[in-house]
Amino acid sequence: MKKKLKIVLLAVAAVLTVFVMWQFGVFSGTGQPKVCLDAGHGGSDVGAEYGGRYEKDDNLKLTLAVGEILKDNGIKVIYTRKDDEFVELEDRAAYANKKKATFFVSIHRNSADANVSGVEIWIENTAPLYEEQMAQHIMDKIAEVGFGTDRGVKRGYQGNSSANYLVNSATDMPSCLVEMGFITTEEDNELFDENFDKYAEAIAQGIIESVK
Repeated sequence: MKKKLKIVLLAVAAVLTVFVMWQFGVFSGTGQPKVCLDAGHGGSDVGAEYGGRYEKDDNLKLTLAVGEILKDNGIKVIYTRKDDEFVELEDRAAYANKKKATFFVSIHRNSADANVSGVEIWIENTAPLYEEQMAQHIMDKIAEVGFGTDRGVKRGYQGNSSANYLVNSATDMPSCLVEMGFITTEEDNELFDENFDKYAEAIAQGIIESVK
């Protein structure tokens, strides 16, 4: 009986080890990673706005730039939107699930009433450690470029750690929501525009480290 139990425990441990290794991309040669990029907002949903600048436009521009870099590096990319259209949050997650994406990354700009600066990345409040580390890869690459305050990788939902952004909670694969600076802060807008290509490269390289 003890021998059988030992065999079962070893088998379970082996399965868990393989799963974690797959999540970290150890088996990079066994299949092409597929990343779902989600440009936040769109269409009638403009997101945050500042002086005639709409978040939805910045989100889409950066998302498409990141996607091109990923494709140049052998990563299969799918998008929840590629133009200025409104897509329900549930449909974004459902699309990624249907296409069996390896990693889901939603790109946004932040906003605040006060003069706040910096980048933060959100993951599900119950996300396992490897998922937090995947998000951290992206944050580390952005930090190398420099973007005001590094506000860190955070769990849950702004102001409510017991809730989640739907694109994180409804996706079956590891996911994160990148808040790429505050659109309501002039300093962050200047950094976003001046270092746009570097930020696109940084996000892409952080994703690549996570899935390859």
